[in-house]
Amino acid sequence: MKKLILILALIAISQRVVFSQGCLPEGIDFTTQEQIDNFQTNYPGCTEIEGDVWIEGNAYITNLYGLDVITSVGGDLYIFGNLYLPDLTGLNALTSIGGDVIIGDSFVGNVNLGTLEGLNSLTFIGGNVHIWVNSALISFNGLESLTTIGGILEINFNENLTEISKLANLTSVGGSILIIYNYELTSLEGLDNINPGSITDLSINQNFSLSACDVQSICEYLVAPNGTIEIHDNAIGCNSQAEVEAACLTSVEEKISNEEISLFPNPATSFITINVNEGLPIEEAIIYNHLGQKALVVAPVNNTVDVSGLKPGIYFIEVITSESHAGTKLVIE
Repeated sequence: MKKLILILALIAISQRVVFSQGCLPEGIDFTTQEQIDNFQTNYPGCTEIEGDVWIEGNAYITNLYGLDVITSVGGDLYIFGNLYLPDLTGLNALTSIGGDVIIGDSFVGNVNLGTLEGLNSLTFIGGNVHIWVNSALISFNGLESLTTIGGILEINFNENLTEISKLANLTSVGGSILIIYNYELTSLEGLDNINPGSITDLSINQNFSLSACDVQSICEYLVAPNGTIEIHDNAIGCNSQAEVEAACLTSVEEKISNEEISLFPNPATSFITINVNEGLPIEEAIIYNHLGQKALVVAPVNNTVDVSGLKPGIYFIEVITSESHAGTKLVIE
Protein backbone atom coordinates (compact mmCIF):
# COMPACT_ATOMS: atom_id res chain seq x y z
CA MET A 1 0.00 0.00 0.00
CA LYS A 2 2.82 2.38 0.89
CA LYS A 3 4.50 1.61 -2.43
CA LEU A 4 1.28 2.43 -4.28
CA ILE A 5 0.97 5.77 -2.49
CA LEU A 6 4.60 6.57 -3.29
CA ILE A 7 4.10 5.70 -6.96
CA LEU A 8 0.99 7.89 -7.18
CA ALA A 9 2.83 10.74 -5.49
CA LEU A 10 5.72 10.46 -7.95
CA ILE A 11 3.28 10.46 -10.88
CA ALA A 12 1.59 13.59 -9.55
CA ILE A 13 4.95 15.34 -9.10
CA SER A 14 6.09 14.35 -12.58
CA GLN A 15 2.85 15.70 -14.04
CA ARG A 16 3.36 19.02 -12.32
CA VAL A 17 6.90 19.21 -13.65
CA VAL A 18 5.68 18.49 -17.18
CA PHE A 19 2.87 21.01 -16.83
CA SER A 20 5.27 23.74 -15.68
CA GLN A 21 7.45 23.33 -18.78
CA GLY A 22 7.18 25.46 -21.88
CA CYS A 23 4.33 25.03 -24.32
CA LEU A 24 3.09 26.29 -27.68
CA PRO A 25 6.44 26.82 -29.39
CA GLU A 26 4.50 27.76 -32.51
CA GLY A 27 2.67 30.48 -30.57
CA ILE A 28 -1.06 31.15 -30.36
CA ASP A 29 -3.48 33.62 -31.92
CA PHE A 30 -6.56 34.68 -29.92
CA THR A 31 -9.33 36.14 -32.06
CA THR A 32 -12.45 35.32 -29.98
CA GLN A 33 -13.51 35.56 -26.36
CA GLU A 34 -14.27 31.83 -26.39
CA GLN A 35 -10.65 30.99 -27.17
CA ILE A 36 -9.52 33.03 -24.18
CA ASP A 37 -12.16 31.62 -21.84
CA ASN A 38 -11.27 28.03 -22.83
CA PHE A 39 -7.48 28.46 -22.85
CA GLN A 40 -6.83 26.60 -19.59
CA THR A 41 -9.13 23.76 -20.64
CA ASN A 42 -7.64 23.45 -24.10
CA TYR A 43 -4.03 23.76 -22.91
CA PRO A 44 -3.90 22.40 -19.35
CA GLY A 45 -0.76 23.34 -17.45
CA CYS A 46 0.38 25.75 -20.15
CA THR A 47 1.94 28.66 -18.26
CA GLU A 48 5.12 29.42 -20.22
CA ILE A 49 4.28 30.07 -23.88
CA GLU A 50 7.41 29.68 -25.99
CA GLY A 51 6.18 31.34 -29.18
CA ASP A 52 4.33 34.55 -30.05
CA VAL A 53 0.98 35.53 -28.56
CA TRP A 54 -1.49 37.51 -30.68
CA ILE A 55 -4.62 39.07 -29.18
CA GLU A 56 -6.57 40.60 -32.07
CA GLY A 57 -10.26 40.06 -31.52
CA ASN A 58 -11.67 43.23 -33.05
CA ALA A 59 -15.20 43.32 -31.54
CA TYR A 60 -15.04 39.80 -30.14
CA ILE A 61 -12.67 40.11 -27.14
CA THR A 62 -13.80 42.02 -24.04
CA ASN A 63 -11.52 40.59 -21.32
CA LEU A 64 -8.40 38.46 -20.84
CA TYR A 65 -9.38 36.72 -17.59
CA GLY A 66 -8.82 33.25 -19.02
CA LEU A 67 -5.10 33.94 -19.47
CA ASP A 68 -4.34 34.49 -15.80
CA VAL A 69 -2.02 31.45 -15.57
CA ILE A 70 0.51 32.66 -18.16
CA THR A 71 3.80 33.60 -16.48
CA SER A 72 6.03 34.16 -19.51
CA VAL A 73 5.98 34.60 -23.28
CA GLY A 74 9.13 33.59 -25.10
CA GLY A 75 8.30 35.39 -28.34
CA ASP A 76 6.39 38.58 -29.11
CA LEU A 77 3.15 39.83 -27.55
CA TYR A 78 0.78 41.60 -29.96
CA ILE A 79 -2.38 43.29 -28.69
CA PHE A 80 -4.16 45.33 -31.35
CA GLY A 81 -7.45 45.98 -33.09
CA ASN A 82 -9.55 45.23 -30.00
CA LEU A 83 -12.56 47.54 -30.00
CA TYR A 84 -14.01 46.72 -26.57
CA LEU A 85 -11.04 45.64 -24.44
CA PRO A 86 -10.84 48.15 -21.54
CA ASP A 87 -7.68 46.88 -19.81
CA LEU A 88 -5.27 43.94 -19.73
CA THR A 89 -6.50 42.31 -16.54
CA GLY A 90 -5.92 38.60 -16.90
CA LEU A 91 -2.23 38.95 -17.71
CA ASN A 92 -1.44 39.58 -14.06
CA ALA A 93 0.87 36.57 -13.68
CA LEU A 94 3.01 37.58 -16.66
CA THR A 95 6.53 38.51 -15.53
CA SER A 96 8.67 38.33 -18.67
CA ILE A 97 8.39 38.62 -22.46
CA GLY A 98 11.35 37.53 -24.53
CA GLY A 99 10.52 39.41 -27.73
CA ASP A 100 8.67 42.58 -28.70
CA VAL A 101 5.55 44.04 -27.11
CA ILE A 102 3.18 45.75 -29.54
CA ILE A 103 0.08 47.35 -28.03
CA GLY A 104 -1.87 48.89 -30.87
CA ASP A 105 -0.33 49.40 -34.29
CA SER A 106 0.04 52.08 -36.91
CA PHE A 107 -3.36 51.31 -38.45
CA VAL A 108 -5.59 49.60 -35.87
CA GLY A 109 -5.16 50.48 -32.21
CA ASN A 110 -7.17 49.40 -29.18
CA VAL A 111 -9.79 52.14 -29.15
CA ASN A 112 -11.27 51.38 -25.71
CA LEU A 113 -8.05 50.51 -23.86
CA GLY A 114 -7.86 53.10 -21.08
CA THR A 115 -5.14 51.54 -18.92
CA LEU A 116 -2.44 48.89 -18.99
CA GLU A 117 -3.62 47.38 -15.71
CA GLY A 118 -2.99 43.66 -15.86
CA LEU A 119 0.72 43.95 -16.66
CA ASN A 120 1.53 44.82 -13.06
CA SER A 121 3.92 41.87 -12.57
CA LEU A 122 5.83 42.41 -15.81
CA THR A 123 9.49 43.22 -15.12
CA PHE A 124 11.38 42.24 -18.29
CA ILE A 125 10.83 42.78 -22.03
CA GLY A 126 13.64 41.45 -24.19
CA GLY A 127 12.75 43.25 -27.43
CA ASN A 128 11.15 46.49 -28.53
CA VAL A 129 8.10 48.14 -26.99
CA HIS A 130 5.66 49.90 -29.32
CA ILE A 131 2.59 51.52 -27.76
CA TRP A 132 0.71 52.94 -30.74
CA VAL A 133 -2.69 54.40 -31.58
CA ASN A 134 -4.59 53.72 -28.37
CA SER A 135 -7.00 56.65 -28.37
CA ALA A 136 -8.49 55.97 -24.90
CA LEU A 137 -5.19 55.36 -23.11
CA ILE A 138 -4.58 58.08 -20.51
CA SER A 139 -1.76 56.64 -18.38
CA PHE A 140 0.68 53.76 -18.08
CA ASN A 141 -0.91 52.35 -14.94
CA GLY A 142 0.07 48.69 -14.93
CA LEU A 143 3.74 49.11 -15.81
CA GLU A 144 4.92 49.90 -12.29
CA SER A 145 7.19 46.82 -12.09
CA LEU A 146 8.88 47.10 -15.49
CA THR A 147 12.66 47.51 -15.13
CA THR A 148 14.16 46.41 -18.45
CA ILE A 149 13.42 46.91 -22.13
CA GLY A 150 15.93 45.23 -24.42
CA GLY A 151 15.21 47.39 -27.48
CA ILE A 152 13.34 50.50 -28.57
CA LEU A 153 10.74 52.29 -26.45
CA GLU A 154 8.22 53.92 -28.78
CA ILE A 155 5.17 55.83 -27.52
CA ASN A 156 3.32 57.10 -30.56
CA PHE A 157 -0.10 58.52 -31.50
CA ASN A 158 -1.79 58.00 -28.13
CA GLU A 159 -3.83 61.15 -28.43
CA ASN A 160 -5.24 61.26 -24.87
CA LEU A 161 -2.20 60.00 -22.96
CA THR A 162 -1.48 62.53 -20.20
CA GLU A 163 1.35 60.96 -18.18
CA ILE A 164 3.83 58.06 -18.11
CA SER A 165 4.94 58.30 -14.49
CA LYS A 166 4.34 54.59 -13.85
CA LEU A 167 7.54 53.83 -15.79
CA ALA A 168 9.55 55.12 -12.81
CA ASN A 169 11.17 51.72 -12.15
CA LEU A 170 12.45 51.40 -15.71
CA THR A 171 16.25 51.53 -15.55
CA SER A 172 17.40 50.29 -18.94
CA VAL A 173 16.45 50.38 -22.61
CA GLY A 174 18.52 48.85 -25.37
CA GLY A 175 17.74 51.25 -28.19
CA SER A 176 16.01 54.47 -29.12
CA ILE A 177 13.41 56.38 -27.13
CA LEU A 178 10.74 57.72 -29.48
CA ILE A 179 7.92 59.86 -28.07
CA ILE A 180 5.83 61.27 -30.90
CA TYR A 181 2.29 62.61 -31.50
CA ASN A 182 0.97 62.24 -27.94
CA TYR A 183 -1.07 65.43 -27.90
CA GLU A 184 -2.01 65.59 -24.19
CA LEU A 185 1.27 64.38 -22.68
CA THR A 186 2.69 67.14 -20.46
CA SER A 187 5.76 65.62 -18.78
CA LEU A 188 8.36 62.88 -19.18
CA GLU A 189 8.26 62.11 -15.47
CA GLY A 190 8.65 58.35 -15.28
CA LEU A 191 11.73 58.19 -17.49
CA ASP A 192 13.93 59.64 -14.73
CA ASN A 193 15.79 56.49 -13.77
CA ILE A 194 16.80 55.09 -17.15
CA ASN A 195 20.55 54.66 -17.55
CA PRO A 196 21.37 57.25 -20.24
CA GLY A 197 24.14 55.01 -21.53
CA SER A 198 21.54 52.44 -22.53
CA ILE A 199 19.77 54.91 -24.86
CA THR A 200 20.89 55.07 -28.48
CA ASP A 201 18.82 57.70 -30.32
CA LEU A 202 16.32 60.18 -28.87
CA SER A 203 13.28 61.59 -30.67
CA ILE A 204 10.71 63.77 -28.88
CA ASN A 205 8.42 65.65 -31.23
CA GLN A 206 4.82 66.55 -32.13
CA ASN A 207 3.72 66.35 -28.46
CA PHE A 208 1.98 69.69 -28.41
CA SER A 209 1.34 69.86 -24.63
CA LEU A 210 4.75 68.51 -23.58
CA SER A 211 6.72 71.19 -21.73
CA ALA A 212 8.66 69.23 -19.06
CA CYS A 213 11.39 67.07 -20.60
CA ASP A 214 14.15 67.83 -18.09
CA VAL A 215 14.17 64.44 -16.36
CA GLN A 216 17.52 63.06 -15.27
CA SER A 217 17.96 60.41 -17.96
CA ILE A 218 17.25 62.89 -20.75
CA CYS A 219 19.47 65.59 -19.22
CA GLU A 220 22.37 63.19 -18.88
CA TYR A 221 21.88 61.77 -22.37
CA LEU A 222 22.11 65.27 -23.82
CA VAL A 223 25.51 65.70 -22.16
CA ALA A 224 26.97 62.56 -23.75
CA PRO A 225 24.62 61.29 -26.48
CA ASN A 226 25.12 57.85 -28.00
CA GLY A 227 23.28 58.73 -31.21
CA THR A 228 20.98 61.28 -32.78
CA ILE A 229 18.83 63.86 -31.00
CA GLU A 230 15.56 65.16 -32.44
CA ILE A 231 13.51 67.49 -30.23
CA HIS A 232 10.95 69.83 -31.82
CA ASP A 233 7.26 70.74 -32.14
CA ASN A 234 6.50 70.30 -28.46
CA ALA A 235 5.35 72.95 -25.98
CA ILE A 236 7.66 75.72 -24.78
CA GLY A 237 10.28 74.25 -22.47
CA CYS A 238 10.68 71.15 -24.61
CA ASN A 239 10.56 72.62 -28.08
CA SER A 240 14.26 72.21 -28.86
CA GLN A 241 17.39 70.59 -27.53
CA ALA A 242 18.58 73.98 -26.27
CA GLU A 243 15.36 74.52 -24.29
CA VAL A 244 15.67 71.15 -22.60
CA GLU A 245 19.34 71.69 -21.76
CA ALA A 246 18.48 75.05 -20.22
CA ALA A 247 15.66 73.52 -18.20
CA CYS A 248 18.03 70.84 -16.89
CA LEU A 249 19.97 73.51 -15.00
CA THR A 250 17.28 76.00 -14.10
CA SER A 251 16.18 74.47 -10.81
CA VAL A 252 19.73 74.51 -9.48
CA GLU A 253 20.85 77.85 -10.88
CA GLU A 254 17.92 79.62 -9.22
CA LYS A 255 19.35 78.69 -5.81
CA ILE A 256 22.83 80.17 -6.26
CA SER A 257 24.08 83.60 -7.29
CA ASN A 258 26.07 83.70 -10.50
CA GLU A 259 29.39 85.00 -9.15
CA GLU A 260 32.60 84.26 -11.00
CA ILE A 261 34.20 80.87 -10.51
CA SER A 262 36.43 78.75 -12.72
CA LEU A 263 36.87 74.99 -12.87
CA PHE A 264 39.48 72.88 -14.58
CA PRO A 265 38.93 70.56 -16.34
CA ASN A 266 35.29 70.98 -17.28
CA PRO A 267 33.99 68.50 -18.49
CA ALA A 268 35.72 66.33 -15.92
CA THR A 269 36.04 62.65 -15.10
CA SER A 270 38.03 62.37 -11.87
CA PHE A 271 39.32 65.57 -10.20
CA ILE A 272 38.54 69.26 -10.61
CA THR A 273 40.55 72.28 -9.55
CA ILE A 274 38.51 75.28 -8.32
CA ASN A 275 39.58 78.92 -8.53
CA VAL A 276 37.55 81.70 -6.92
CA ASN A 277 37.97 85.48 -7.26
CA GLU A 278 40.60 87.00 -4.98
CA GLY A 279 41.97 83.56 -4.06
CA LEU A 280 39.95 83.25 -0.87
CA PRO A 281 40.09 79.90 0.98
CA ILE A 282 37.20 77.62 0.08
CA GLU A 283 35.23 76.55 3.12
CA GLU A 284 32.80 74.20 1.37
CA ALA A 285 31.91 72.93 -2.10
CA ILE A 286 28.43 71.54 -2.81
CA ILE A 287 27.60 69.79 -6.07
CA TYR A 288 23.93 69.56 -7.07
CA ASN A 289 22.33 67.37 -9.72
CA HIS A 290 19.85 68.81 -12.24
CA LEU A 291 16.97 68.36 -9.79
CA GLY A 292 18.64 70.53 -7.17
CA GLN A 293 19.56 67.57 -4.97
CA LYS A 294 22.95 67.48 -3.26
CA ALA A 295 25.14 64.90 -5.01
CA LEU A 296 28.43 65.68 -3.21
CA VAL A 297 29.50 67.89 -0.28
CA VAL A 298 33.19 68.54 0.45
CA ALA A 299 34.51 70.61 3.39
CA PRO A 300 37.06 72.05 3.73
CA VAL A 301 38.38 72.23 0.16
CA ASN A 302 42.02 72.59 -0.80
CA ASN A 303 41.04 73.81 -4.29
CA THR A 304 40.77 70.19 -5.56
CA VAL A 305 37.69 67.97 -5.43
CA ASP A 306 37.42 64.29 -6.32
CA VAL A 307 34.35 63.87 -8.56
CA SER A 308 35.07 60.34 -9.77
CA GLY A 309 32.10 59.01 -7.82
CA LEU A 310 29.57 61.10 -9.78
CA LYS A 311 27.64 59.62 -12.68
CA PRO A 312 27.98 61.31 -16.08
CA GLY A 313 25.60 64.24 -16.34
CA ILE A 314 25.02 67.95 -15.84
CA TYR A 315 25.67 69.35 -12.35
CA PHE A 316 25.94 72.71 -10.63
CA ILE A 317 28.67 73.46 -8.11
CA GLU A 318 28.31 75.97 -5.28
CA VAL A 319 31.56 77.19 -3.72
CA ILE A 320 31.38 78.89 -0.32
CA THR A 321 34.05 81.25 1.01
CA SER A 322 34.06 83.57 3.99
CA GLU A 323 32.77 86.39 1.80
CA SER A 324 30.60 84.86 -0.93
CA HIS A 325 28.79 82.00 -2.57
CA ALA A 326 29.88 81.34 -6.15
CA GLY A 327 28.36 78.87 -8.57
CA THR A 328 28.81 77.48 -12.06
CA LYS A 329 27.89 74.57 -14.32
CA LEU A 330 29.87 71.31 -14.08
CA VAL A 331 29.77 68.50 -16.63
CA ILE A 332 30.85 64.99 -15.68
CA GLU A 333 31.74 62.60 -18.49
